[in-house]
Amino acid sequence: MKKVIDGLVIKEIPYGENDRLLTVITADEGKILFCAKGARSPKSKLLPLCRIFTYANFEYYERSGRKWLSGGSVNDSFFALNSDISGFALASYVLQLADEITGEGVPCPKVLQMTLNTLYAIENKLKPLPLIKAAYEIFAINDSGFAPDVTECCECNVQSSEKGYFLDVMNGHIICQACMDKRSANAVALPVDRFQTSNILVPIDEMSRRAWQYVLCAEPKRIFAFGFPDKDTLFAFARSTETYLINHLERDFETLKFYHTVKEE
Repeated sequence: MKKVIDGLVIKEIPYGENDRLLTVITADEGKILFCAKGARSPKSKLLPLCRIFTYANFEYYERSGRKWLSGGSVNDSFFALNSDISGFALASYVLQLADEITGEGVPCPKVLQMTLNTLYAIENKLKPLPLIKAAYEIFAINDSGFAPDVTECCECNVQSSEKGYFLDVMNGHIICQACMDKRSANAVALPVDRFQTSNILVPIDEMSRRAWQYVLCAEPKRIFAFGFPDKDTLFAFARSTETYLINHLERDFETLKFYHTVKEE
């Protein structure tokens, strides 16, 4: 029996002599692996559905424990991403993150919507790329369940500090500059987390703390509705989100390395 579902192609690889394997994220069924028979042929009717970044309505059937693509229609190809190397690199990283935080058979409507919104933002240059990247990283952090508490200093409970904070990456909270100064004066060591991981402290200013807090609470359609007055502040914010994410996922991303080699400062 033929079935249909909307989804976004986040990965495609050659398979056999003339076929392709597609990894697609969907709202209701999470990640799905499709086999596209003959899709490596330039004449295949399935070819438009098998390109990375493609959001489409997929028609398929199940046989021998696999899902076989039989047809469909493209909703959005995000074709313009291919014309800008920095945007392409960031979009590729976003898809790799989406692959990391989703699972087969696990509904992920928010991840799908946020990923589509992010690709649109990159394609149309709605915001600077470092801001778009940082916002998606915070979304991924939050969706994965290891978001930090950035509402107040973990020691003195101050909720606003013009002197700034330190993001305690492995313990998931912030420490204001005044409390850090007291620690230094009294030679008090920072507590390690329960896995005895080395301390990782990233300085963030008050504006970055508010940006973290905003993105953690924002709906996907409003998640990019903030900004920074200068590049240095934005780059510092972006460093904090990347550092936090990478250390909690405990892995590297080749697409992230690629992005850093081609990004425009």
